[in-house]
Amino acid sequence: MRAFRGVLEGTGALLLAVLVLVALLQVFARYTNVVFVPWTEEMARLLFVWVIWLGAAAALLRGTHIRFELFVQRLPPSLRRRLARAVDAAVAVALVVLAVYAWQVARSQADTTFLTVPLSVQWTYLAAVVGAVVMLIALALRLLGGRRPGDAP
Repeated sequence: MRAFRGVLEGTGALLLAVLVLVALLQVFARYTNVVFVPWTEEMARLLFVWVIWLGAAAALLRGTHIRFELFVQRLPPSLRRRLARAVDAAVAVALVVLAVYAWQVARSQADTTFLTVPLSVQWTYLAAVVGAVVMLIALALRLLGGRRPGDAP
């Protein structure tokens, strides 16, 4: 699990660093008029979407997503465990549905390209597919490791 988390967080950090550099280039180009770089806006948008989906997967793996525990904390421990299993199952079903529909949308955009970058718009939607699948893997790893969301990493 540590290796998976390291790869996930490392990839997210690398994409975030590239996003920051692209955004800085965009701001520099816009306000100095020294260079003209029309692709920076689309590339920043694409990188942002990927960073968000990978970050969501990393948060699920770490168990740091926002949770509302006021009601859950008042339940008996056995009921809490059953509720946690039900929530995990619901999240898994939602992620499968998300991955399937995101794949369909991505495939429908395969022939569409960005205006300034010779890259298919499909890559934007594939971030949701990859994010959902990675979140499913993260959920499975957490459950196989016997750890619940919110446990210490």
